[in-house]
Amino acid sequence: MMLSNQIRQTFLDYFARNGHRVVNSSSLIPYGDKTILFTNAGMNQFKNAFLGLEKRDYTRAATSQKVMRVSGKHNDLENVGPSKRHHTFFEMLGNFSFGDYFKEDAMKFALELLEKEYGFERDRMWFTIYKDDDESYQLWQKHGISPSRVLRFGEKDNFWRMGATGPCGPSSEIHYFTGDLKNNDAKWVNNDNDLNETTVEIWNLVFVQFNQTDTALEPLPQTGVDTGMGFERLVRLLQKGENNYDTDLFMPMLEKVQQLAHQTDVQRKDNYVPYRVIADHVRAASFLIGDGVLPGNEGRNYVLRMVMRRAMRYGRDLGFEEPFLYKVAESVIDKMGDYYTELKDRRQHILNTIHAEEERFERTLDQGLERLNALFATTDDRRPTPASQQSLVVGGQSSKIISGADAFKLYDTFGLPVEITRDVAKINGYTVDDAGFDVARAAAKDVARSAGKETFVGNFDAAKAHREAFDMLVADGQLSSSGVNYNPYGALEVNTEIVAILLNGEMTDRAVPGDTFEVVLKDVPFYLESGGQVGDMGEVRGASGDWRMSVKGAHRLVPGFVTLVCEVNEGEAKIGDTCVATVDTARRNSIQRNHTATHLLQKALRTVLGTHVGQQGSLVAPDRLRFDFSHGAAMSRDEIDKVSDLLNDSILADWPVWDKQESYKEAIAGGAMAFFSDKYGDVVRVVRIGKESEPVYSAELCGGTHVGRTGEIGSAIVVSEGALAAGVRRIEVLTGKGALEHTRKQAQQLAQIGHAINATPDNAADQVSKVSAQLSETRKELEVLRRNQARAEFETIVKRQTSNVNGSAHLVVEVKVDRVDTLREMSDWFREQHHSGVLVLGAVVGDKPALLVSVSPDLNKQGIEAGKLIKEIAALVGGSGGGRPTLAQAGGKDASKLPEALEKARQLIQQASTNRNE
Repeated sequence: MMLSNQIRQTFLDYFARNGHRVVNSSSLIPYGDKTILFTNAGMNQFKNAFLGLEKRDYTRAATSQKVMRVSGKHNDLENVGPSKRHHTFFEMLGNFSFGDYFKEDAMKFALELLEKEYGFERDRMWFTIYKDDDESYQLWQKHGISPSRVLRFGEKDNFWRMGATGPCGPSSEIHYFTGDLKNNDAKWVNNDNDLNETTVEIWNLVFVQFNQTDTALEPLPQTGVDTGMGFERLVRLLQKGENNYDTDLFMPMLEKVQQLAHQTDVQRKDNYVPYRVIADHVRAASFLIGDGVLPGNEGRNYVLRMVMRRAMRYGRDLGFEEPFLYKVAESVIDKMGDYYTELKDRRQHILNTIHAEEERFERTLDQGLERLNALFATTDDRRPTPASQQSLVVGGQSSKIISGADAFKLYDTFGLPVEITRDVAKINGYTVDDAGFDVARAAAKDVARSAGKETFVGNFDAAKAHREAFDMLVADGQLSSSGVNYNPYGALEVNTEIVAILLNGEMTDRAVPGDTFEVVLKDVPFYLESGGQVGDMGEVRGASGDWRMSVKGAHRLVPGFVTLVCEVNEGEAKIGDTCVATVDTARRNSIQRNHTATHLLQKALRTVLGTHVGQQGSLVAPDRLRFDFSHGAAMSRDEIDKVSDLLNDSILADWPVWDKQESYKEAIAGGAMAFFSDKYGDVVRVVRIGKESEPVYSAELCGGTHVGRTGEIGSAIVVSEGALAAGVRRIEVLTGKGALEHTRKQAQQLAQIGHAINATPDNAADQVSKVSAQLSETRKELEVLRRNQARAEFETIVKRQTSNVNGSAHLVVEVKVDRVDTLREMSDWFREQHHSGVLVLGAVVGDKPALLVSVSPDLNKQGIEAGKLIKEIAALVGGSGGGRPTLAQAGGKDASKLPEALEKARQLIQQASTNRNE
């Protein structure tokens, strides 16, 4: 029996022998493409190649791609568990052609691999095609497939789209029958009608011919092939498993869950849904965290949190009360880390993140489920159905509904994802009002459900216009096929020539004051914003000095074609003009100091806090650097000081900073760090800090610009450190002139403080402590004086205004106080003098009314209750309150109504006294 790793390698080796470039899986985060939330197909990383916006040095490729399908059009979440073949995360084996081979060769490769390499029987294969695709119908027959085994289906089944927009085309699927061949030889068994899922779709051959825009289906400039073979299904068939989980891909996870739950094989079989959900979701979580996603409340972060919490909820079905998912994740890393090395590289970070999320959710899961069960209980036939629930007739039967408002409250208050609410509701015979949930959530849209509707981030129309302009300039000989000579690492001033000018995407012959233009130069020294580093600014001026324009930014919507966003300051620039392009040197130098300092900072953080620290985002600007990193706790003052010391020690060491182009594999093997937010090719630029003759201090894959030696940074100061999100911290640092200016301001402030307290900078801290202690003592003394004064004034009021009713003291009065607590003290003073009595105090504290009612125990027993009295009078000032039967307080909104509230209190007390006498 072939093991999963052998099956994957067999696929890649076969296509390598057939002229395909084996390309590493891209990240689950589709960087540069906002039309999709996650990488949901093998073709995602080749999207621009299919669109004709990017030309690569190969026309055939093969991959084993990490895929996540829990959002938009491709959402398999609710099938995970009951289904034998659906997953949230899975691997997609694929081969691709960009203007090379098309349908016929794609079919040939598929049949040859399935039959000769994997040993599949042709008699068990079924083939589906798009209903109008007569060409595919003929080609399958040309390859020896009986016409009776080629079935036509509509757009839903056999026309593939990546998302709402993007490359698409008709497809042809290959299905494999696993049942009794003798009795089913001539039958097509569709999975929709086959609960045992004996027919398995194993390969989808997509013939990429079109681009779906927001408004139309347009032919692509070249045809292509995009195939996808579900790896888990393939392994199941080759290992003859009853389902995808009955293979060496999932058994380590299932066995780990069984071991932790202390269950038998029979119990595992009986509880197959929780086992499958946990195995699938832990695998998904491990890969998502490995690719840089962290649990959160929006977008990808929400999806990660949701699958983890969904797995935790199913863990309750197996008896888990304590965190356990992080232990199951260990088996995921052990099983898949040899091929997907990022799992092993980030092992501790993955385990720590899962464990922390489990601990965070365990505290609220029970409350959320208890609240949900209470909602079920309120629909008992013996009780009236509350307004928050309704009945809906579905399929002839009454189905009770959890309202969207209730579902959102469970999510918002208890962190219970709506997917969990839906799961539990289904088990109990309910459905969830999803539309109502979206309404209740208001502006916080459910990104995981609607990501497929967003617009292509690169603006396809603009990218298409750039592509056409680029091709025309190459055809005219104005640019080489490699495009603009983009070199931000060389001279900051270059002599060059204008080869094109665009206004609102259209080619024009000149740039004049009053509009913003995109200018294309043969040579560009300006750095394009990337990897957290902001782009350069500067100017372009005519060689003859008759025109000048400022550079505000730059774009590169298609490879090789850089356009500068320019405003003309004077004169008129024309195509063909020779010119001088100059980068703002002072600004660039400040940026470079901060970028090199960012590398030194990450090294210092990993040294002080641990190697789990990894970049989660950054900003390298001329005035500061900001670095977001994975860490589960706030940094202590001592840790911040150690990081600052290491950072400045490395600056003072004046190490050389140098870069080298090398293969990605060679760079990673050599210890260079790669970051989640960047997209890497086969050849990468590695920036190293340290002497070449010794082990370097830092090595990172980086396309940014840097100083020549660390000493050029000058110095660095950590100005802030704080939480950004769960498990993510943010630190900000100033370097160079920024650090100098910050130090100068602090020194000036210290001098001002010293002058104010008659101290020198050397003893200012001691003097401030003394002044602070003196101030504290003075405040205490002042408070005693104020309290004594308030008591004296209150005792005068008590003597003059207290009335005696049947031997009990009654006082209703407005007093002047600056704190609500003083009212409580006054009630104590009143009780010291009058053991039987009722007191009602009113005051305006700030600009808000405050009320207090105190009733002695004997009067309380006779029917006067402080709590009831306070509620009635508080309503008059627009407030509410409560407390014990003998003492109650309230606040309000309308201070002008305070006299009315006190008069109401007098009436109520008098009425209560009259009733008591009767």
